[in-house]
Amino acid sequence: MKKGLKTLIVGILLFAVGTFVVPIAFILPIILDGADERQFIIPGTTEVEISEPGRYYLWNDFQTVYSGKSYSRSNSIPDGLEITITKQDGEGLAFSSDTSISSSSGSSSKNSIGYVEVSSPCKLTVSVLGNSDKRVFSFSQSGLMKMFGLIFGGFGLSMLLAISGAGISIWGIVKLVKNDKKSEPDGVVNEPGAP
Repeated sequence: MKKGLKTLIVGILLFAVGTFVVPIAFILPIILDGADERQFIIPGTTEVEISEPGRYYLWNDFQTVYSGKSYSRSNSIPDGLEITITKQDGEGLAFSSDTSISSSSGSSSKNSIGYVEVSSPCKLTVSVLGNSDKRVFSFSQSGLMKMFGLIFGGFGLSMLLAISGAGISIWGIVKLVKNDKKSEPDGVVNEPGAP
């Protein structure tokens, strides 16, 4: 194998990984992130197992499909809903109102209602009662910082690999060209039978 060809191949592979594989590897978890979300019908109650501390949001899933039935409701919640979130031992968690986050994915749309801070793993009971038509709410950990971390981390790693791959490819080409020049004879070669 010619000197520099391996370097060129490694550079091309690094560039391809940085350009295609890394972005897909970082974007896919963002797309699939709703998997740990607990949906339920209100008025009603649900129990949620919390495995790690953090900020957990209550969402109004105003456009969604739940248990094979589609729901399309107003993005604002009805007045007078009573929201309580309690630990298994009966201790109530302070619910903070926050309607600043909205999210859409495919045919589903939701906006935040508020959040609780959970300091340790536990089982929570989420209760939303009041005079309301049936609608879907969900409860999940905030994924905003995780999403930004994945986007910026993935972008940085992707750029690093792509630029490194391009640089290594250029180095491989230079090595190939230098190798070809070294194999050419210096001066003029006389053909047999020439004076």
